[in-house]
Amino acid sequence: MIKQLLETQIREQIPTEKCAVLLSGGVDSLSVALAAHNVGKKVVAYSFHLEGNESYDFKTAQKFSEQMGWTFKPTIVPTDNLFDDWLTLVELECKKKTHFECVFPFLYMYPYITEEYVLTGWGADGYFGVSKKAQMRYGSEEGNKKYHDYFEKNPENIKTFNEARAIYFLPENTAGLKWHNKLVDLHKKKHVTPYLDDSVSDYFYSFNKDKCWLTWQALNTLNGKPVQKHHVRNAFPELQEFGKIKQHTNLHLGAGVDKLFETLLNNTEDINIFDRNRMMDVSTDWYRGNLIHLKLSE
Repeated sequence: MIKQLLETQIREQIPTEKCAVLLSGGVDSLSVALAAHNVGKKVVAYSFHLEGNESYDFKTAQKFSEQMGWTFKPTIVPTDNLFDDWLTLVELECKKKTHFECVFPFLYMYPYITEEYVLTGWGADGYFGVSKKAQMRYGSEEGNKKYHDYFEKNPENIKTFNEARAIYFLPENTAGLKWHNKLVDLHKKKHVTPYLDDSVSDYFYSFNKDKCWLTWQALNTLNGKPVQKHHVRNAFPELQEFGKIKQHTNLHLGAGVDKLFETLLNNTEDINIFDRNRMMDVSTDWYRGNLIHLKLSE
């Protein structure tokens, strides 16, 4: 079912013979690339790694592309231009630490993409509740009880699994989608996100049960064992044949972008003016405008 839904969206949204696919080596991007391949598109796979650090995701994307016969175009993201890159991300109005880190690699990828349509697996994570927090809160009856007990005095902070998923899909929260699309527009591309289509959303929400942990388990367990995103994995035989594809890892974490950006804490002259201990706070300083006018006017 999910295979057919993804293929339908790609047929309807990509009229060209070729399409770029931002390939991370995870289930989400591999599944949309396979769907494009299945409907006759010539897949051009783009993946990145930080200079001097070929990540697991990059290697998986490269190996899978070779196995499928896709054109593979690597981007090596430099790590010695962080100050200027930071200012560019500020100009794009990145807000949270994760926005800065998730958008950063694409500053270097998009200038090299020659295809008009860019296909991604953006948004798939939101249906499953794959974050550590979601697993703790919704993955079991015991965990959900602890969650409710913790906020017993502040029940307004308690969210159902569906409410938590709705928050994830807000434009400003979906893994930096709002800011990513600014880059898409800047480079005059068209971003195709099949997982965000209503038909795909309806499919995943059809697994809703009367208890949130039962919904979570219907999406993330198979025959009583944890199998993340098994509905997608089982829909594409190529994913099974390829071998082990690791569990969800955030794009910026798997590539080491978070660790790279941590080095900016040491730049107390240009970036971390208020000598913060966390990049989360540095990001907030810049978004709130405490520093942007000072630095951009120099």
